[in-house]
Amino acid sequence: MKANLARLGVIVLIVTAAWYMRDGFGDVGGALDTAGWSGVALMALTHALPVALCGVSWGLLQDDIPTWKFSVARWIKDGVGELAGILPLSAEMAAIRLMTRYGFRVAESTAIVMVDVTAEAIAQFFFSILGVALWLHLYPEAEVTRWALIALGISVPGLAIFVALQRSVVMRFLETLPAKIMPHAWDAPDADSGVHAAVLTLYSDHRRFARSVFWHILAWAAGAIEAWVALWLLGYPMGLAEVLALESIIYAIRSVAFVVPGAIGLQEGGYMLVGAVLGLPTEIALAVSLLKRGRELLMGLPALFVWHYIEHSTAKQKAPAEKTGA
Repeated sequence: MKANLARLGVIVLIVTAAWYMRDGFGDVGGALDTAGWSGVALMALTHALPVALCGVSWGLLQDDIPTWKFSVARWIKDGVGELAGILPLSAEMAAIRLMTRYGFRVAESTAIVMVDVTAEAIAQFFFSILGVALWLHLYPEAEVTRWALIALGISVPGLAIFVALQRSVVMRFLETLPAKIMPHAWDAPDADSGVHAAVLTLYSDHRRFARSVFWHILAWAAGAIEAWVALWLLGYPMGLAEVLALESIIYAIRSVAFVVPGAIGLQEGGYMLVGAVLGLPTEIALAVSLLKRGRELLMGLPALFVWHYIEHSTAKQKAPAEKTGA
């Protein structure tokens, strides 16, 4: 009973955080007047495809758990991250927690989540390169192309450092640091069973990691369908190449400013800036972003309660075993 209340308390905390950052969701109601909740539901349906593809990519990093469970976990992870973006690493912590409920050790869960985040970031880099190529072809004189190239240039060393740190002794030092500070309260993991060892094992399988990156690239591309649907709902349909170019540049901008919770303001500003080059009226470009915010709410809130259900059902399954062991 206490565990159930604690889990519901976490959900309330996340919803409360989403409420306090409600300004980031902007005037969703105004955009809904045009598209309607049925339009947002259609966007949610199309967004389910990239979520499922991200789940496939995530699931490829292991062999024991069915891939569809990782698609559900990805939905929950995104829901937490989008509604509680103001809480640092909230999505990643939820993902690690879910994987421990699937039977993985904490070290394994942390390593798989970390490597999956890296695979997704690398995939976004390649997706953004595709977008820049499309911009150079469609709008060779556009100023936004130069900014996109700068963003990509900034992201390269960041990605390289992130991967290098995961593979270096720094990771091993960080996971043993608590035991060095509090030797009587914390046990350091063995060198061959900690996060660092699990990360190295995952990266050593180059083919598996490359497949994960590939499926993430497909997910980024599939995500453009949502923007295409939003523009269609708003009465400004665009070609697929233009939508791909729009989305890739937006996400390139967001990746550079990843420290801003939920990309508050950046997403909206990016759509207005890049949309202007494509000839979109400011209000339409802003409405696309706001419809996405509406979709985040529509998909995120149920995801939190599905997370609670998974936690509750897992706890019920473990209870008899713990009593038998006692």
